[in-house]
Amino acid sequence: MFTILRKRPLNQIISWLVLASFLNLIHGCYYLRINKTTGPPAQEVSRLQNENKSFILHQNTNVWSFRNITAGEDSVKGIVTELSGPVKSYSLENGKIHRYNISDSLKKKDILNEVHIYADTVYLSSDSVASFPVTDVKEIHVYDPARGTTTASWVLGTLGSVVAAIAIVGIIVALTKESCPFIYVNDDTSSVFVGEIYSGAIYPSLERPDYLPLPPPKPGQKDYTIRMTNEVHEIQNTNLIELNVIDHPKGTRAYIDKYGNCQTVSLMQSPISATDLSGKDILETITKKDSLSLSTTQPVKDAPLANGIIMTFKRPANSNIAKLVVNARTTYWLDYTFTRFHALFGKEYDCWVDKQQNVSPDKMKKWMLDQNIPLSLFVEKNGKWKFIDYYNIVGPMALKEDILSFDISDIKSDELKIKLEYGNLFWEVDYAGVDYSLNVPVTMRIARLNSAIDNKEKDVANLISSADMLYYVQPEIGDAVNMNFILPDPVDSEQTLILHSQGHYRILLNLTGEQKKKELLTFMKKGRFPEFSGEILSDHMASAQR
Repeated sequence: MFTILRKRPLNQIISWLVLASFLNLIHGCYYLRINKTTGPPAQEVSRLQNENKSFILHQNTNVWSFRNITAGEDSVKGIVTELSGPVKSYSLENGKIHRYNISDSLKKKDILNEVHIYADTVYLSSDSVASFPVTDVKEIHVYDPARGTTTASWVLGTLGSVVAAIAIVGIIVALTKESCPFIYVNDDTSSVFVGEIYSGAIYPSLERPDYLPLPPPKPGQKDYTIRMTNEVHEIQNTNLIELNVIDHPKGTRAYIDKYGNCQTVSLMQSPISATDLSGKDILETITKKDSLSLSTTQPVKDAPLANGIIMTFKRPANSNIAKLVVNARTTYWLDYTFTRFHALFGKEYDCWVDKQQNVSPDKMKKWMLDQNIPLSLFVEKNGKWKFIDYYNIVGPMALKEDILSFDISDIKSDELKIKLEYGNLFWEVDYAGVDYSLNVPVTMRIARLNSAIDNKEKDVANLISSADMLYYVQPEIGDAVNMNFILPDPVDSEQTLILHSQGHYRILLNLTGEQKKKELLTFMKKGRFPEFSGEILSDHMASAQR
């Protein structure tokens, strides 16, 4: 979370959610040869961000390799080298822009995952720098040699200038961006990206436990391997990694909430009504785990500062506890807004970060709540909304299921009314459901850590096996550790795995210029951060229309 790219304004991330509202206008995206959709699924983009990629720039018959890419407000630039080698044997089939032919003599193992950008105009300078207007980009295709097909395609020529400017910058940056601490699950043949851990813990004082649901083990599986990587300019400090194994009855689901309590779900209920804060019906959007997420209002000038969901659930008689499960994540736009916020500190940024070590966690959490950054949970009581709790920051790379349990014994109605609220553009909510059942007995164990071998071939198990003053530090991009756990034999019909981690990280920046003290003081005001986000969005929309 809070990934920082240090270039000109808007060369970082344009929210995938801003882009998503336009993707229904972008046709012809194919995945795995069989699925046709209107936009790249989040898992596909996440996978591309972590594989070795080669960017290829096309202009008429000219073809270059393209690196050190910067996507700006109105243009894209990077270093080009005239291309020679296998990629020149690719050609688009007539009328079939979504697949590349590979010559019989071409060996796929020599080809990197390729991102092909097609532009009408490319400007070259003497120092091998190429640039082109974002509105001159007509197509972007991602080719996967392992599959022998394109995994994602965007045809942009029919879009208006404002839509195209946002869409192109968003696509290019999404394909070049990385995010922080990444967790993968490995088996004999593949590595599956699962999500991020301790997102938002950017100072030691914000270190907290994190609980990430993992894919279940296969029948008879005896061990389980997890890979943790650093893929951004951060120093990542991991205090604890544990694999929690929960055995529970068939037909139930098990979670661990942010307080470390095991919660079970036996009878999930969908809302009977759901609207966003403007009153728009969104019931179908949040009743299925399908990656169709409520994210934001349309990206227009003067957008509202808050968004969220108001849901009504049936409430059984004599129910005193409710458990709300959400499938959600924070957005790239939130990352980008923090990038702009940090830039206000200029050359004083490092000094400011050092001072945050002495700020109490409670004060920091209050500031974040005042700025509508977490996903806040409210319940209607006596006609008024009462704040109950909040869901921790998740990170933008993958949706995560999370749960909060709360008392409803003082609600007399046969309906339960819940509001989820966050700063506009800050969260995606894919699904929400309530369970009123009592927790069932479970067996909870910690899998034995067999080994933890990092990329330097060192066993670092002693650094992550307990929450103490010893940390496993990943200071550089590419640092990684493979952790192998021995699974206990099942004692019930279903087994759930949850990764328990604890740590913090420091974002590495190289900011210059004077600190903007007057503007920074405005962030002491409640609600200033979403205001700041709205100002950035308005400026960009105005710029794109020029």
